[in-house]
Amino acid sequence: MSYLVFARKWRPQTFRDVIAQEHVTKTLRNAIETERIGHAYLFTGPRGVGKTTTARILAKALNCESGPTPDPCMNCEACRRIAAGGHFDVLEIDGASNRGIDEIRDLREKAQYAAAEGGYKIYIIDEVHMLTREAFNALLKILEEPPDRVIFIFATTEPRKVPATILSRCQRFDFRRIPSSVMGKYISDEAGKEGITINADALSLVCRASGGSMRDALSIMDQLVSFSGKDIAGEAVSKLLGLVEADLLADISASVIHSQGASALDLVEDALVRGYSIEELIDALVGFLRNLLLAASGAEKGITDLSDSEIALIEQTASGVSDVHVLNILRLVSGASEQIRTGASPRISLEAALMTASKLGVAFGFEDLPPVTERVAVSAVTADKTAVSKVIHPQEEIDSDGSGATAVIEADTLSNSSVPLNDSNDEDTQEADSSEKEKENSFVKKVSGLFDMIPENR
Repeated sequence: MSYLVFARKWRPQTFRDVIAQEHVTKTLRNAIETERIGHAYLFTGPRGVGKTTTARILAKALNCESGPTPDPCMNCEACRRIAAGGHFDVLEIDGASNRGIDEIRDLREKAQYAAAEGGYKIYIIDEVHMLTREAFNALLKILEEPPDRVIFIFATTEPRKVPATILSRCQRFDFRRIPSSVMGKYISDEAGKEGITINADALSLVCRASGGSMRDALSIMDQLVSFSGKDIAGEAVSKLLGLVEADLLADISASVIHSQGASALDLVEDALVRGYSIEELIDALVGFLRNLLLAASGAEKGITDLSDSEIALIEQTASGVSDVHVLNILRLVSGASEQIRTGASPRISLEAALMTASKLGVAFGFEDLPPVTERVAVSAVTADKTAVSKVIHPQEEIDSDGSGATAVIEADTLSNSSVPLNDSNDEDTQEADSSEKEKENSFVKKVSGLFDMIPENR
């Protein structure tokens, strides 16, 4: 027998084997158990998350010799032939190459005949959004009132291109991207059955590179086994996929954070010498800075998909760094990403962004700003209202020059301010309160006068 790639060899065969799509498989299982089987289904979602696989499992569940059953036996002739793609009554159609009205007319005529083997006749149309408008219109009538025991299953990655008239006639199921933790466990278990060992760093890189697509992850695994044998390490994944190493990204980020622009540019030169492109480097850097921002702000849930060594590296880089500082660096670098893709000098755009970001600490004094966890909360500052008002909103000075600006001050600035928050001079405080009360009363009188001018019967 010819070699089977992992994406086909490790494909789920029953509803219980499908991962991360419980909201779909549970509904379909219950529908079969309660005999509430629909005549048209629409499976939507990103590539490689199990749409076509689930359609085949549904076909097996309906045509199994012991069915319809939510748990096909996988031993009968019908189950084996559907799994192999050779069943007479389960027809898989490529919507991209059978998109015209003639193909749909032919399908509509053949659907009138009963199933050859007495079960359900099932049409699985993949990438259904590729059909023409005329082809969709030809489907409408038979889709709304199909012959007995005929089921249509449509799969698409772009549901917005499917006409509303088709959507309204189908039960829609939205498939989700597979989380890295779930994907990693599945790959590790299946690889163990093949005698393949893959460490945590390599597994994390594979799951991240897949973008939530199981098919992409298994295709990468095929390449890795050919590249490094049955013992896969993180270094092999980085070399094969051209991923920028986390240590390099941490060094560049640390150089920018600590205002060492020249060092950051030297590291960019080293990355280019090692074969990374400008686009690969800035994409990886934006992702690293995003994780760095989460770590600096204390939002650790967003970085759980990384390996333990990567999380430790990010936390070490973020130690003692203000989240405001990281946020501004991230804005500059991500803003340069668009310039790199459209400009004539991508390297200059990257270097300029890094050099500008490295000057933020000097310009605004962020290197002296303590981490967010150590700052004094505004609510904890028991400040005198009048004194704080003079610092935050110097209204009289602003109105006099007509600038209309608003002064913004953070809690840690208040705590270090030379303006006393609790003034011991009670007379000044009483005078300020009296002045504020007079202004308030004057405003109320003006508003009341406006209401008095409005006629009663109007």
